[in-house]
Amino acid sequence: MSETTRISRLSVAVPASLVSDTPHLREKTAKLGIIARACSIFGVGEIILYFDDAPQTQQGDMELCLQILSFIEAPQYLRKRMFKLNPLLKFTGILPPLQTPHHGVPSSFDKCRVGDVREGIAVSRRGNSVLVDVGLERTVECLGQLSPDSRVTVRLKGLQGNPTGEIVDRPTIGLHPDSEIPAYWGYEVRSVTSLVKLLEDGNFDLTIGTSRYGSSIVDIWSRLTLSLAAVRSCLVVFGSPRMGLREILKHEGLVPENIFDYFINTVPDQNVSTVRTEEAVLISLGLLNALPSLH
Repeated sequence: MSETTRISRLSVAVPASLVSDTPHLREKTAKLGIIARACSIFGVGEIILYFDDAPQTQQGDMELCLQILSFIEAPQYLRKRMFKLNPLLKFTGILPPLQTPHHGVPSSFDKCRVGDVREGIAVSRRGNSVLVDVGLERTVECLGQLSPDSRVTVRLKGLQGNPTGEIVDRPTIGLHPDSEIPAYWGYEVRSVTSLVKLLEDGNFDLTIGTSRYGSSIVDIWSRLTLSLAAVRSCLVVFGSPRMGLREILKHEGLVPENIFDYFINTVPDQNVSTVRTEEAVLISLGLLNALPSLH
């Protein structure tokens, strides 16, 4: 989203079954890579995965989505510490880099400046401080009591001798106007037990469901622009390759028009039988980004 947008919490929800129509791990990985890139391009701060069938039948798909989306978001220099050898990550080498601000940081102290912000992993404690691996030649000492292996965001304070830094709040749900980090800083990934629970407990100012059976975005463009201009948090929800939101919610005895603030079709007059989830994410976020209220 534009840096001047009023939206400070932009979240996307996709079903665990989004990879179920793809048989090979390589293609599943590539599909998740497209979603990660799309969400990063448009400044999504939170990717929420929901079970759209019985959880016991979708645990494998859910774990795969969580692992790969989290792996892609992590800066390259932290991945060895954050992720152990895992067969689910076998094909992550094919993924294009996100090239977000927290990935494109210097790889040496010689190229760093005081005030630079980096992601890190707590390695050990030293008195009232914690030593953090921020992907440089030496660990950085920060005041704080973090458990080893905790992920943390650090602003560099001293670069000579024993480097020092301070722990800062990471804008984990998008680009906050009052954030200590004036740049898009990646997304978080989490899972929920069901779409209904997410909508009931999510505390979003505005919810948007996407479906070929929704109202054409062209017809509601003006109303949607005004609504987005008046809110600070927005959730955009997508269906699965085999079941759209109407079918998913029908199992709960619910109608999407009664659940979402907007139930929209972002691909009116589509010329294919189905639009894949990763395609719908890219198209929908691109259209929402073009709304006048977001600039």
